[in-house]
Amino acid sequence: MRHDKPACQEMWPLMIKTHTYNVTSFRLKRFVFSVLLIASLCVPGMASAEFDELTLNNAINRAGLQRMLTQRMLKSYCQLGQDHFYIKPDEKLNDALQRYEQGLNFLKDFESVAGVKESLTAINKIWPDYKVLVLDTAKKTNVAALVKMNEKLLSLSHKIVLDLEKLSGKELGKVVNISGRQRMLSQRIELFYLLRDWGFTDDYYLNELAKSRKAFTAGLAYLNNYEANTEEVTALLTKAGKSYDLFSHSLDDKNNAFLISLTVRQLLKYMNTATNLYSKM
Repeated sequence: MRHDKPACQEMWPLMIKTHTYNVTSFRLKRFVFSVLLIASLCVPGMASAEFDELTLNNAINRAGLQRMLTQRMLKSYCQLGQDHFYIKPDEKLNDALQRYEQGLNFLKDFESVAGVKESLTAINKIWPDYKVLVLDTAKKTNVAALVKMNEKLLSLSHKIVLDLEKLSGKELGKVVNISGRQRMLSQRIELFYLLRDWGFTDDYYLNELAKSRKAFTAGLAYLNNYEANTEEVTALLTKAGKSYDLFSHSLDDKNNAFLISLTVRQLLKYMNTATNLYSKM
């Protein structure tokens, strides 16, 4: 297999030959530093992305939104399949699709972050088939295939968030991640409630509903214990907790989709606002 040298490597002999004659000690040192700098840019893995903390926190927020949108798309599909047209699921599905694609374009600016480009490439392999299927007439026979692709999209979107959080290395980056994950969990809880109502009662579906409820409770507790919470964020978390308590009991019964949808809408609003505030701290 042929391995071509980067163009800058081919320049090194010429650069050294041109600049090492009749130079002062100072110029020689400056030249050597320049060569080493060029080398660091040419060797794979030596160059690293540099983003300030605010930029990274905003990126974590936006990447986290992708997780929520995966759940919202499939949730809307389930609402269409069960004729829950009172909440305009067709409009919400199209909006979520558009915003997810916008998010993919936004994240291209962070492909230099380790792992992000690979995840985006994997997403783009799944996305065309997923988009066609989720926009098709909603029917129960397509659900298993959609759930499988949706879980993969969620996993890859979550990995991008973790890669950005890792680069941040700050506690606030983790807080933005956790807060954003609450948005996703609100949609995921409703999604798996709808799936159960639609007749998907295998252990996998029931376990995911239970796990999502448990994860939301744990995430809310984590955020409430964050010492740097502002009064505004604290108030939003309190409202989110009350909203969750309001509809949590309804998840144990069937035919509560309308009540759950209304409550989840408020819950998502509170957590989205809180996440945006965290990302700007």
